[in-house]
Amino acid sequence: MLGTFYKHISFGKGLGDMLGYCILYVTTITHLIITIIFRKKGNSIHAVFSLIFFIQTLIICLKATAWRGSEYPWNGNIFYKSSVN
Repeated sequence: MLGTFYKHISFGKGLGDMLGYCILYVTTITHLIITIIFRKKGNSIHAVFSLIFFIQTLIICLKATAWRGSEYPWNGNIFYKSSVN
């Protein structure tokens, strides 16, 4: 959470990053709640939710790196800004 407030995690959209942070927090909390509710209902439903969360995590990582917006394009570093250009 500190990375979002100190600009270490960027989606390259400037103030539009706030939407990305909201989506990140809401989906993480939703996944946590769904996992707690359905963890004893069977392995198949848990596997489906885990697959969905994995795909979502992959998309978020790509949007923070290679698919970053044009306002702060990706400089080759993952998540952290480089002090050396």
